[in-house]
Amino acid sequence: MLNRYTARPRHWALLFITSTCLVLGLAIYLSSTPIETEEEAVPPMSEILEALEATDFHNALIPPLSPPPDWEQYTLQAGDRLSYLWQEKWHLPLATLYTLLDNKEGARFLNRVQPGQHIEWLASRDGQLLAFRIWQSRAQGSEWLRESSGFSFRNLTSQREVKLLRLEGTLQGILVNSLNNMPEIAGQQGAIAAALDRHLPLRRDARDGDTFSLLVEQEWLSNDPTPYSTRLLAFDYQGQRMTIRAARHQDGRFYTPEGISLIPPFDRIPLAQRFRISSNFNLNRRHPVTGRVQPHYGTDFATPTGTPVRAPADGRVIRTGRNHHYAGNYLVIDHGQGFETRYLHLHRIQVNRGADIKRGQIIGQTGNTGRSTGPHLHYELHINGRPVDAMRAALPSVEKLQGADLKLFKEQSQQIFSGLDNRLALQDLAQRLTQNASSIQ
Repeated sequence: MLNRYTARPRHWALLFITSTCLVLGLAIYLSSTPIETEEEAVPPMSEILEALEATDFHNALIPPLSPPPDWEQYTLQAGDRLSYLWQEKWHLPLATLYTLLDNKEGARFLNRVQPGQHIEWLASRDGQLLAFRIWQSRAQGSEWLRESSGFSFRNLTSQREVKLLRLEGTLQGILVNSLNNMPEIAGQQGAIAAALDRHLPLRRDARDGDTFSLLVEQEWLSNDPTPYSTRLLAFDYQGQRMTIRAARHQDGRFYTPEGISLIPPFDRIPLAQRFRISSNFNLNRRHPVTGRVQPHYGTDFATPTGTPVRAPADGRVIRTGRNHHYAGNYLVIDHGQGFETRYLHLHRIQVNRGADIKRGQIIGQTGNTGRSTGPHLHYELHINGRPVDAMRAALPSVEKLQGADLKLFKEQSQQIFSGLDNRLALQDLAQRLTQNASSIQ
């Protein structure tokens, strides 16, 4: 935690911080005094500044691994409460919703949301809202945009259009190279490649000569030259080392034609038993040193040193490392479909980078390494590149869809796969998908 910055003796001590700034409004001045211990020398000033300006000391030297943020969307259902969705499902700061309500013109749309209305939002990786839209119809909407002085509001009168694209290709090196000769997705190649990479172990098992088919949905405003949202709907990958076919369900996750999830069930905590939570996920935590609001993106469990840490789901270790000043011993696991977990301050790491792991497998031991005042595990869950509260986030719970949910998926995925296989015109498929969405309201 950040207030552990000065908790133990070091070779250097924090003397003062003074805030000024030429660009961002903040500069931090530190001076240090050596202390007679056997610990390592004072870190360079650039490293100290980087850590102080990072959202958390824990993350100072663990840069984001995911692609840039993309628009997310939701269609309001009967019984939905916007405040509940905002905080519990979308993981946006509730204070931001109150800020939007301060605009009287915009507040009348927020206070009158109804089932069937389509909502879109764009958020940064740290969970801060950048843009928000409510569509009263396909051609009428409202938009809030983050500005330097707050949020601006405007009414939208542009037609919101949905277009489907079928992409076919042969792998040549990395996937993005194979998409570069497709003018219909100019500028979107990276986002599409990143989306498929979330669902398939491309970096490990992809080989030149593999073939793929993708069904992509793009959303446009009629007067804009480029799409504002690009989503993968289905894919078929035929390769030397893997063959897989899957489609997106209404829950946002991908399933095979038989309804088997591409991501297995996910445990709530990465420990065999519950321990006291010493620090919760908190998007509004105030930095104890700088005084700025800087979120705490993880959940801290107070555990004895050496407590086994277990993988909450199947995945692959994509990073391991040690940073004495901040994260200590840490590792990062990619679980697929945008799910990623991080484990910091470990006493010992018991898996290697690149290793495939199974749910429940011991991956390390909790400890007190890095910037820490006591033994604990700092645990983070990231979904689609954004940190979320692991204790409250909606987690995959089944290996295969069942009952009415399976029936609905098969009915809709059959149409999607028909479009993917070029057995159904994309214009007809787009119309059917719109009708399906309307029938679910």
